[in-house]
Amino acid sequence: MSQDIDSEGVPTSEYSDTVKALSSGLLEIYEPTLNEVKGSLKELLDKQYEMQATIATEKLTYISQDVQQINEMINKAKLYREKAVRIKNQMHQIHQRAKSLRAKALDMQELKVNQCASKLQQLHYEESLVASIKKVPGKKS
Repeated sequence: MSQDIDSEGVPTSEYSDTVKALSSGLLEIYEPTLNEVKGSLKELLDKQYEMQATIATEKLTYISQDVQQINEMINKAKLYREKAVRIKNQMHQIHQRAKSLRAKALDMQELKVNQCASKLQQLHYEESLVASIKKVPGKKS
């Protein structure tokens, strides 16, 4: 049999047995712990993926709710703007009617004042005529 010999003159088969014995000892010491860590890591990753999926679903739910709320707010704003424009137009119409009515009322008041003044003037004229008629018969005597 030919054995491989290293640079120090020790057969490599002795190294192999020693390496195998040391490896199996290390594996016996660390393998159960590593398997537990591997199982825990797998469980942790599974839970992490599950949590990511849940968060993504919740995010989409909130985003869609937010979008829906924003759309509702925009629609309400449009309605309120339309109402405000309608109210503004109605107020403008009411203001114009009130202005027109005030002008008519002033015209009517002026007309009444003029009518009263002309009636008063007519009354004074008639009184002066009556007074002058009463004076005229008294002078004849």
